Amino acid sequence: MNTPARIFDGIRAVGFDFDGTLIMSEEEKAKAMAAIFSEQLGIKRGVKMVYARLAKRALNRDEKVTRLFQELLHRTPTPEEHRKIKHQFGKIYQLRMRTCPLFHCSNLIKELRSQVHFLFLLSLEDKKEVTAVAKHCGVARYFDEILGGPASKVDNLRHILKKHHLSPKQVLYIGDAHSDVIASKNVKVKVILLGRKHLYERLKQDLEADFKFSSLCEIPKL
Repeated sequence: MNTPARIFDGIRAVGFDFDGTLIMSEEEKAKAMAAIFSEQLGIKRGVKMVYARLAKRALNRDEKVTRLFQELLHRTPTPEEHRKIKHQFGKIYQLRMRTCPLFHCSNLIKELRSQVHFLFLLSLEDKKEVTAVAKHCGVARYFDEILGGPASKVDNLRHILKKHHLSPKQVLYIGDAHSDVIASKNVKVKVILLGRKHLYERLKQDLEADFKFSSLCEIPKL
């Protein structure tokens, strides 16, 4: 049984994924990438489907753009193509997130703010863009540190452990993708996996998330 004592016992730092965990944006990001590939490359089909599949993996934006080119155009992008698509995607991402589509119960971060030593936001998206959206949506003030791409989640989690002199068992990360479980287990920190679509998937159990909930609202209060 998932109880508050089991989840937060001994935890000094709690981290949150952003997209799909605190803010609803994965579908919007897929639409944005589809629009860019259509406008700049004339590719009108398959982009959203491939992007959605890539989003389930621990890939940063650079890697996603490269994989999209390989799967849809059967080649790697030129440096200029890569730069233009990343730049345009970043602009659209920030624009669409200005409506702040935060999930219900995202106020969990407010409750944790006074009860744990350290809170951090960790995304695969560009750090500057995530910081800008988090500030605009009024959640940045609750986090001691905001981390993002181009560094990987594994590297950023290691940074948290080293910089703040934390042991893995003192850190809990909350995300919505199997890749969040993989990254957390890579550095041996505890992890909560969110999402109804995962609840009965065998893969989720195989990845051994420490705790499983359908949404932030399901996490027991301290």
